[in-house]
Amino acid sequence: MIAADVQFRLSANTAAAAFAQSPPYLAYKTDVVVDVPSMRRHQVISRAVETRTRDDFAALQDLPRGQHQYAHSFPLIPTFDALSYFRVTFNGVRRDLLSYVEPGPPITFTTPSSQADVVVVSLRNYRASYAPDSNDAIAHILMDPLPALTNNNSSDFYIHDVYVDTTSNLPTRVNYVGPTTSLSCDYEVVEGHWLVKHAVYAHTFYAPLRIGRVTATAEATNSGFSFPATPSDPKLAG
Repeated sequence: MIAADVQFRLSANTAAAAFAQSPPYLAYKTDVVVDVPSMRRHQVISRAVETRTRDDFAALQDLPRGQHQYAHSFPLIPTFDALSYFRVTFNGVRRDLLSYVEPGPPITFTTPSSQADVVVVSLRNYRASYAPDSNDAIAHILMDPLPALTNNNSSDFYIHDVYVDTTSNLPTRVNYVGPTTSLSCDYEVVEGHWLVKHAVYAHTFYAPLRIGRVTATAEATNSGFSFPATPSDPKLAG
């Protein structure tokens, strides 16, 4: 195996290239389970989603015959690159447990042919190592955030695990972990497109003075991907 930090850099660049080749339109079905145990809340939301990937403008249809609306993809766009400078915008209301993942530029590293907007020349903010379950097919990279990253940083979570298909160098799973927030994304390749098939987001809210807390979890499973050349909804063709 190559060094863990080299494998991470290679995987990040490969993920960025895959994201750059996202299809113009994407249709899929998502089933999202929302749990707030302390409030005895359990809800399952099923939606048909068709999205324009360049700006994540989507038509959402509650299944089987519920509300139709236009918004961002729910709960996140499946072309999402978890190895990027993204931000979770979370309002905690009603059905929007994972209300919006605001995309940012990919984490990339210098290569002779790099066309990236953001270039990092070395892995400065994490210490990368291989987990014991790594093998020739799947590399499990443990990412240890360094004080240079965490000190005086308002971010709530950091990369913790990256699982990489060593044949394609694409991530198959990316985990973020923090004291109040976690995010996990599982990927699959469908018709040549690298997509999120499963995602779990959890966040703990604290009352003033931390005298109480509420943890909410949203687990999404995406299926039935298709890649229409022309969207079925004319509003997406703008």
